[in-house]
Amino acid sequence: MEQLTGILVPITFFALIGIVVFFTLKYNYQIKKALIDKGGEIDLTKRKFPFLEIGLTLLGIGLGLAVSVIPKSSNLPEVSQNLLIGACILIFGGLGLVSAFIIRRRIEKQ
Repeated sequence: MEQLTGILVPITFFALIGIVVFFTLKYNYQIKKALIDKGGEIDLTKRKFPFLEIGLTLLGIGLGLAVSVIPKSSNLPEVSQNLLIGACILIFGGLGLVSAFIIRRRIEKQ
């Protein structure tokens, strides 16, 4: 049974990712098609710094992983350590997204 679980978990994971990507692309296509049918225009201008959000989010996650070493070195129970590790990663990842938003807004004002 464990062998079956070891096979089905990755297959299900990648299948779900594929389904999410498919429906996201389908939804965007339908939105654009409906907009064109109603006589609207699609803004195809490229955004400046397209990887700003991704880069700062990954930087934040990396900082969260680095800071998460601190709870591991303390004398907290295992459950609390795991909770603090996850919290550090999510908090710093969120701070990366917020900082990307602030930087992009400042760039667009100029």
